[in-house]
Amino acid sequence: MKKSLFRRLLWNKYAIFGYVIIVIVLLVFVFSGNGKMTKIEFAQATVGNVFQKVSVTGKVMPVDKADLAFQKSGVVVKINIKVNDQVKRGDVLATLESAGDRANLASAQAKLADISRGLNLEELAVEKSKVNSTETALTNAKQDALNAELTSYVQVSGAISNYADSLFSNPQSANPTINVRTGSQTEQININSGKVTVSDSLNRWKASLDTSSSADDVSGRLLQANKYLSSTKTFLSALSTIVTNLSPGNSGLTQSVIDSHVSEVNSALAALNQALASVASAKSALENASSAYNQAYNNFLLKNSGSSAQSVAAQSATVDSFKAELAKDQIISPMAGLVTKIEPNLGEFVSPGETVMSVISDGDYKIEAYVPEADIAKLALGNLASTTLDAYGQNVDFPATITALDPAETVLEGVPTYKVTLKFLSSDARILPGMTANLDILASQRQGVLTVPARAVTDTNGKKTVRILDSNGQTFKERPVEVGLKGSDGAVEVVSGLTAGERVVTYIK
Repeated sequence: MKKSLFRRLLWNKYAIFGYVIIVIVLLVFVFSGNGKMTKIEFAQATVGNVFQKVSVTGKVMPVDKADLAFQKSGVVVKINIKVNDQVKRGDVLATLESAGDRANLASAQAKLADISRGLNLEELAVEKSKVNSTETALTNAKQDALNAELTSYVQVSGAISNYADSLFSNPQSANPTINVRTGSQTEQININSGKVTVSDSLNRWKASLDTSSSADDVSGRLLQANKYLSSTKTFLSALSTIVTNLSPGNSGLTQSVIDSHVSEVNSALAALNQALASVASAKSALENASSAYNQAYNNFLLKNSGSSAQSVAAQSATVDSFKAELAKDQIISPMAGLVTKIEPNLGEFVSPGETVMSVISDGDYKIEAYVPEADIAKLALGNLASTTLDAYGQNVDFPATITALDPAETVLEGVPTYKVTLKFLSSDARILPGMTANLDILASQRQGVLTVPARAVTDTNGKKTVRILDSNGQTFKERPVEVGLKGSDGAVEVVSGLTAGERVVTYIK
């Protein structure tokens, strides 16, 4: 009896010990991960705000800018301003030598006062001879101008093909590529685009020359030729900057090859400057010949007709013409602002249409940025932007608003983008043109709406669902929801299907 009881107690002791061992093993098994216990992370649906932002980088630019040029060629005798000077609309900024124009005006004004008598036969013959002589000179000047235009085209086209084209692959194609190092991708894109523009200009110029005649508006042809030359000069100047910045260290070229490139571009620029001078000289000679003929012809009419109302009106028109010519000797500011560029020095010769001064609006600046096509549909006119400038760090905000959205794409480094223009909400003396602006544009917002983390929402065949966590914290049920705005911070608006406080699964391991 005692022996049997002892055996039962011993058996129970071993059984309890075995159970403890089994429990310990199971616990180790579970908590070591071998039991594959599910780990669920969740978040509560809460009422809050959802903001959608588009972040881009742009550049500060003046709202208005005027590039100014003389309407005629001549020598600069007066410059009334300096760079950074404030100017008002109507201020005279610079003046060309105008002694000849002032003399012509004075002569015309004197003749206006002396048109009371007609001509006798001898005087008539003299005046008629003057008309014939100036007419012949005008005809010759027109032909000389056409010859000068042709010569200028030959010089410039030769300069491009003989010197500039050697720096490009496929120079005469629609997609030329510069074959030396540039300072940036943007500079490379600009110079390749400039090569296409110059080639197109030269082709149009050649087609125009093939159909030209002395019956053409020769003065108009010279103005157009000057535009072709100016655009070519812009291209060659940019190309000169590129080759001048080359070195054996940054380009992989020997110094002799670099020197050769520099020499080629300088030769092209020399030919271009010679062509510009030739066209300017031809234009000046044509204007003088035309003015002489008109003066001789008007004198003949005036002196032959006496002091009739018609003769007085004709001479008055001549006076007005010389006044207009005299006005071309000045550059007058078209706007109030700040002078940012003065190219010529006193005594220098300038060509018509050549930009010699620039004025920008002072204190009134805009931002131009390029937004990728994936984000442009999110933006609209009037969107506000938080703006920081690299010059002042991330803690200084310069608020701005969108004022324009370019409908046409601009491809930058192979990526389609769209230009967006913003204006600062207030003037600030710290803002300067050319500064880099970092923009966070508020595209859309929802306030006081139900939100969950975007990672809690799944998309199956176009249907949005969330997983609602049960009270035990280990199981969940899927529920369809309707979502609205997706925020830039990872939150998403829930329009329907969920209530505040419910727990949604965000991660399962």
